[in-house]
Amino acid sequence: MIQMYQRLMAHMAWADDGLLDAIASQEGASTDEDMRKLLHHIVAVQRFFLSMFQSRSFDFEREWRVPETMDEIRRLFREAHADGIAYAAQLDEGQLAVTVHHPRFKEFHPAVGDALMQVIMHGEHHRAQCASRLRAMGGKPPVLDYILWVREVGGKTQLPTTSH
Repeated sequence: MIQMYQRLMAHMAWADDGLLDAIASQEGASTDEDMRKLLHHIVAVQRFFLSMFQSRSFDFEREWRVPETMDEIRRLFREAHADGIAYAAQLDEGQLAVTVHHPRFKEFHPAVGDALMQVIMHGEHHRAQCASRLRAMGGKPPVLDYILWVREVGGKTQLPTTSH
């Protein structure tokens, strides 16, 4: 199971990077406020959960502020990807069952494995929203399916780093 989480985290980084590259190549997409808000939401959630898993403080006021530039958003993604891949690399089966305390759910304490799956699936959902927005702007969203990642990079013996 650990290897699957590691692979899903690597795919998430690859897919986020592919989307960011497509947005950067489409005129007007990088300056679109709604696009920046969606992208920031994706990365802020990743950063929040990774902080929670690792018992690190999380400055909600600072982290929920939408950056003004795509360069800053890309930097946040790179940091989150590096952190997520490093975190997944050190996981063991026992850690997946440990419960976490989510500040929004006082009476609900999900297992790390379930919360990690939330991070992965949450990003997938919002990448699709960004792809739709990119298409509406005249851009061509990349195909970011997991199976494509498996074909291109995921079948290699070493998992990819945070960029492709």
